[in-house]
Amino acid sequence: MVEISVCFEPLFNGKTDLEKIQTIHSLGYNAVEFWDLAGKDLKAITAYCQKTGLKIGICTLKDPWGNIRLHADTNSYLQHFSESLELLKQVGSKRVIVLTGEDDGQNKKLQMNQIIKNLKAVSSLAEKAEIVVCLEVLNSKVDHKGYFLDSTALGFEIVRQVNSPSIKVLYDIYHMQIMEGNIISTIQENIELIGHFHSAGVPGRHEHFYGELDYRNIFLAIQETGYNGYFGLEYWPTLPDEKSLEKLREYFLDE
Repeated sequence: MVEISVCFEPLFNGKTDLEKIQTIHSLGYNAVEFWDLAGKDLKAITAYCQKTGLKIGICTLKDPWGNIRLHADTNSYLQHFSESLELLKQVGSKRVIVLTGEDDGQNKKLQMNQIIKNLKAVSSLAEKAEIVVCLEVLNSKVDHKGYFLDSTALGFEIVRQVNSPSIKVLYDIYHMQIMEGNIISTIQENIELIGHFHSAGVPGRHEHFYGELDYRNIFLAIQETGYNGYFGLEYWPTLPDEKSLEKLREYFLDE
């Protein structure tokens, strides 16, 4: 079963994280997600989730754009991952996002090998904790110029070489429409390597019913693969936030 999760970071400016998830939950969504583990009131978020049954679909490691990325030496990365894992356990998420960081100018094969080495090193920790590490592929044309991992083919190849059930690709439909298109076929051909989806309208990263993609068809295609996980709404609304989420719920879930 595909379950929609809402990334609360771009929504409800001025509200606390707890107020955001309470509002999203009141609108009929049963899962939320967020970015950096650091700086969040994890106790309040966890208490609310335990009380109400709201789920955390995914979040990132702490300080995901900081100095410790997948290019780092393995010991440093393991330490960083272990610290984040303790926070992840507090909030109860079974998925976590990792980023490669920017292309550092070295030989691409060397960079890829270091990423694979680090993911292999953390995979045993992830398997023991029963979490899935999701390697996110981003676009390098509009939002993240210089980002190393901007190709799904490369992302899937890294995951294949790591060869662990705890390491998957985060397939962001918005980013990959910008980079390469061919969304439904790519999903269908690689669904066993995908651990999470992100989505937004293209262009602009706004509501899904605006732009060039037919998200109803994409969502149906994902369901038909048998994927059993989260489909994240990570977008910047053009409508008032509550109205936007109401219309998106109707768009995806109403017959």
